[in-house]
Amino acid sequence: MIELEKINRIQEAEENNSPDIHPSLVIGLLATDIAGTGAILVMLEQKVLKYIQEHKLVEAGDRVLVGVSGGPDSLCLLHLLNRLAPRLKISLAVGHLNHGIRPEAAGEAEMVRNLAASWSLPFVMKKLNVPRFARVSGLSEEEAGRILRYRFLEEAARRYRANKVAVAHHRDDQAETVLFNLLRGTGPDGLAGMLPERPFGTIRLIRPLLGLTRREIELYCRDHGLEPAIDSSNLETGYTRNRIRLELIPHLEKTYNPRVREALARLAALAAADRAYLQLQAVRALAFVSRRCGDRLIISKKRLKLLPEALRGRVLRLALEEFLKGRQVEWIHVRLLMNLLPDGDSARETALPGGGMVHSSSKYLILAPRRLQSRKWTGARPLLIPGRTYLPAGGWIDARVLPLAELPWPPSPKQAYLDYGLLPPSLWVRTRWPGARFHPQGAPGSKKLKDFLIDQKIPKPNRDRYPLVVSPQADIIWVAGLRIAHPYRITAQTEKVLVLSWQDK
Repeated sequence: MIELEKINRIQEAEENNSPDIHPSLVIGLLATDIAGTGAILVMLEQKVLKYIQEHKLVEAGDRVLVGVSGGPDSLCLLHLLNRLAPRLKISLAVGHLNHGIRPEAAGEAEMVRNLAASWSLPFVMKKLNVPRFARVSGLSEEEAGRILRYRFLEEAARRYRANKVAVAHHRDDQAETVLFNLLRGTGPDGLAGMLPERPFGTIRLIRPLLGLTRREIELYCRDHGLEPAIDSSNLETGYTRNRIRLELIPHLEKTYNPRVREALARLAALAAADRAYLQLQAVRALAFVSRRCGDRLIISKKRLKLLPEALRGRVLRLALEEFLKGRQVEWIHVRLLMNLLPDGDSARETALPGGGMVHSSSKYLILAPRRLQSRKWTGARPLLIPGRTYLPAGGWIDARVLPLAELPWPPSPKQAYLDYGLLPPSLWVRTRWPGARFHPQGAPGSKKLKDFLIDQKIPKPNRDRYPLVVSPQADIIWVAGLRIAHPYRITAQTEKVLVLSWQDK
């Protein structure tokens, strides 16, 4: 390309306010008069290197699997990373998935294999039937292909023992992603589009080309003799993303903003910065509202409601992601938990993805890997006074007798203070039974134990975990951890007190 042609091209782009010519290319195009085609190479190479370093995408010693389809984007990515690998001190491997959709796919796979061999790079390839997977799963071919592609890349990375997977998304892809998310009704996070790097199973997914435009990538491939395969499916408007790229964005550029791609990429960068800050606050807030109990995650509704509304959904999403261990968390799952927050909500159980359950009571949301199992045990056992009585379901009840004057006050929630002089000579410990009745302290009379537990907002799966201290005639004296019976309360006439302490394990 002679100098006059280059200048004319730049002037034409400026007069038309064309988004196709990135400002950095103006420098690159003019520089080729002095330094030849190598100027564009140096410029783009430095641009990608700076992007990698700014976002800390790799570290010395990283093993990086590069996803290569054979198209211009992935060939540019592989070529650039191969040139930068000695400087970055990383090692590369190439992963290629044959989607089983187009007849030319086999030739593309062979082309990528030969390219990897010519650069002495390990090569991992797999063929999958995306159309069949789409039919079986009820997904579109576009979504089915995305799922299988990422599944393959993760498997291939493990095979190569890579700790990073690099994919070739660029700035134009970012603009398409933001629009795609917007049309689906995204929240603020969706406006951030694709991040430079993110968790990917047990490894990290990186996007080194996210700062380049499609035109820069095409020029790079042309000037370095790369011969990419052209995927004809990218021209089919049956796919939503293709319609956005081929129809919607050109319409927006022509009618509303000729630099709409740049504007959308800028929006994504700003939204990503806001997202990073809010995520940091959400991580701290999750520690404030939740605690681990074995394989369960217990969330305090009261504490969650103290958070700003902008954080609640994020905290619940983080809780689900932590609990579901890498499963895809959708907004519908977050909304499910949000709907369980209002006061007065009765005890409920709802299924989560992967077989998990969320149990809701008046005070807590409990994420459990399965339906909460009742810890009911049959029979009764004598209560040792004084002494410690171990319970079949775990834990124990300690009993001691104290003079009223030595009584520490107030009792803890898992303690009972009973008038020792009013109690029968022996006491027993057992769990509830059908038809059991109880006279709670402060109540005018007895009621069904079941109704009392419902009034206390105890979820049904948890009701058998509360031991009952009873008389030999099955008169309930204490529902451990909840309430003593009214007839055995301390009065002005009490001299000795039976102190019971329940330790639940």
